[in-house]
Amino acid sequence: MLKKIGKTTFPFLKKLGTYNLSICSENSFIIHSRSYGETSVIFDVITENIGLYSLLGKGIKKKKDFSSLQPFKELKLTFSNKKNLPILSKYEIVNTFQVSKNNLILYGMYMNELIYKFIPQREPCISLYKLYKYQLNNMSDNRISLDLQLLKFEILFLKEIGYEITSAISKEEISDSKNYYYQYDSGFKEVNNKLDLNLSITGGDLKLLIGNSIHNISKVNSLRSIVRNIFQRLLGTKKIMSYELFD
Repeated sequence: MLKKIGKTTFPFLKKLGTYNLSICSENSFIIHSRSYGETSVIFDVITENIGLYSLLGKGIKKKKDFSSLQPFKELKLTFSNKKNLPILSKYEIVNTFQVSKNNLILYGMYMNELIYKFIPQREPCISLYKLYKYQLNNMSDNRISLDLQLLKFEILFLKEIGYEITSAISKEEISDSKNYYYQYDSGFKEVNNKLDLNLSITGGDLKLLIGNSIHNISKVNSLRSIVRNIFQRLLGTKKIMSYELFD
C-alpha cells in the first residue's frame, strides 16, 4: 500500500517561524514562470531554506540579462519579504547544469511540475532542495539511464511528501518467477489474472524495490508506470501535464 510516513502529509516540512526579515537572499531554482502584464513576470521558485515562493519580477522583461532567469540554473535571488507577492530586486547565477538536450529538458520540466503541484508555498523543504540539485547534477551522467535516474527521484520524492510504497507480502514470500501488481490501498500482490499485468513488476524487481536497490531494477518503465499512477491518484482531478509529453 501507499504508506504515510510521519504525522503529516509532508513530514519533511518544519516551520522555522515567521520570516520577519524585510529582505531575503536565497539560493533558488526557478520551476515555473508566467507573464504578469506586458513587462513583468511571476516566478515560482524553490529556495534552499524557506521553501517554495512566488516572486514578482517588475519590469524584468526590459532588462538585458532577463534571459539568465531560466530553469535549471541555481540563482542567488534577493527579494522583499512581503506577505502577498514579494518583489525580486536582485539576481545572479550561482551554478548552471547541463540540461540542454531535449530529453533532459523534458525530464527536468517533469521534476519541476511535481514540485509545483505537490509542495505547499512558504514551507521549508531543505532536503527536497538538495535532492533536486543532486538530480540536476547527475542527469548528464551517461553511465546511468535517464529513466532509472528519474525513477530514483520519483521514489525519493514520494518519501519527501510523506508516502512510501509498500508490499502486502513479505520479501521472503516473493518469488522471482512471478509477477506482482500494485494496489493503491494494500500494496503489491501476486498477479492472478491478465488485467493485473498492466501495473505489475517481476518478483525480482519487487525484492530490489523493498531492499532499496533501485539501481539494479530491470523493468524500470514498468515501475515508473506504477509510480506515475500513484502521483495521479494523489493529485485527484488535477493532471500532470508532463505525462502527455512522455507518451
